[in-house]
Amino acid sequence: MFAQWLHHPYVTRLRARFAARRPRHPLVRGLLGLTGLALLLVLLVVGALLGLTMLLGAAVLRGLRQRGRPRAGGQVIEGEYRSVRDSALPHPR
Repeated sequence: MFAQWLHHPYVTRLRARFAARRPRHPLVRGLLGLTGLALLLVLLVVGALLGLTMLLGAAVLRGLRQRGRPRAGGQVIEGEYRSVRDSALPHPR
């Protein structure tokens, strides 16, 4: 039923109106291809630069946050602990 709706005359005309048509002249076709490749390259470079900027910003923030913290020795485990009664622990089955 859905496939029949796609072949309705109004839908077909609307799809034909917005269909991408390539120009017939070979020079214009080549220029459009080069324009598309240039746009793709620009978007790729901008995306790579944004990614690098975000990575560098995260590295700088991480370095600034850890600058004032004292470092513990290699065998030290830091944490907060509290004692629990034996009756509060789950029993093995």
